[in-house]
Amino acid sequence: MLSIAFLLLSTCLSVVAHIVAFSHGMYCENGLSGTDQNSNIGVDPMYQLPKGKWWMHRFSKCESRPPAMHEFLEIPAGGSFTVELAANQAFTTLSFEGTRVGLFPDGEEHPEFERDVSSSSHHSTCITSPNLHTQNESMAAGTAFAISYQSDISKVTPENLVVFSVLEKSPWHRVATYDVPAGLPACPPGGCICAVRSFLV
Repeated sequence: MLSIAFLLLSTCLSVVAHIVAFSHGMYCENGLSGTDQNSNIGVDPMYQLPKGKWWMHRFSKCESRPPAMHEFLEIPAGGSFTVELAANQAFTTLSFEGTRVGLFPDGEEHPEFERDVSSSSHHSTCITSPNLHTQNESMAAGTAFAISYQSDISKVTPENLVVFSVLEKSPWHRVATYDVPAGLPACPPGGCICAVRSFLV
């Protein structure tokens, strides 16, 4: 298996869906303090920031809160891995013993969204609670995980960060499973760095 430490949000300049991929092995798990189960630090938009601030979400200072030593998101070549897409860590199983989780990234069930999908109808505007930047699941543009074979986050560049898995029609539900190519090379002993990205269309 690949040992991966991952950055909690996009590495690109555009605004994303205000949803973060949460898992053990992430930067800023439990916020900057390391004790905040109600952290939404990675959700902050990166609007009109210079590259030095938006690249690897530096403006949030999460690079100063790496995962615990030897704590990684395991990414099995040829298999799959699961993360939780949420608007706040509180709405994942990482916090409050999972008592605030729901089907959707805001900890709610939203049966009205599921009805929309089954009836092929959609909202006339984007869903803003949770802030998914889509009108329904079929219109969700997708999310992608990218990998850099660097163990030091300061050495990750656009040139060495490569997309290896895409999940269509996401972000939508909280639980998201990504397939991993069988030929994905192993990480160096210190692990790799991954980033997750939401697409907008």
